[in-house]
Amino acid sequence: MAGIHFFDVSMSSDSLAWHFGNQNDDRDLQQTLNGLRELDLSEIADMFEQMWEFMKPYMSVLKTGEFEGRDFSDWLVDIGAGDFARGKDEYIWAYCEMHADYGLLSSWLTYARKYPAHCVARVN
Repeated sequence: MAGIHFFDVSMSSDSLAWHFGNQNDDRDLQQTLNGLRELDLSEIADMFEQMWEFMKPYMSVLKTGEFEGRDFSDWLVDIGAGDFARGKDEYIWAYCEMHADYGLLSSWLTYARKYPAHCVARVN
């Protein structure tokens, strides 16, 4: 669930498509997706998963950081990532604005109240 922290940072300063430039390790992306689902952010998890599927053919480019001599922003436009992410960005930004003090991390507060036993270690 800690993986959503990096996603929250990406969404507060960039967009869903940009997140895959910031975080493009498959294991980290899977942890972010798992965290979104665990924290009951199902709609956002679905959007994240759709964007990940869109970005999969471009993961090797993202990992090398070689964008065919173009700026990353221009490259995202050229592959259609900005258009694909647009509605998803609006939804996620609205969620973050609704929870302005904590953004996506506000889901941790709800989760801790709903599942307190998941948030503490048992001492024997």
